[in-house]
Amino acid sequence: MKRFPFVRAGLCITVAPILMAFVASLFQGGSMFDEDSGTGTYLWLLFFSIPVGLFLSFVGIILKVVRRK
Repeated sequence: MKRFPFVRAGLCITVAPILMAFVASLFQGGSMFDEDSGTGTYLWLLFFSIPVGLFLSFVGIILKVVRRK
């Protein structure tokens, strides 16, 4: 059975709203921090993605330490 990459998944979830805002700002033109154009609203997702991503990363680190012992 293949192991689930918790650390990598946690980092991807943490950075995803920033990448979404950047890519959307490239297509719409303007700043990724401008909430009037809609691209800045992606950054509000950081309130949810950072805790979830950090939790998954910590679980992955703990599992790596436990598996080595």
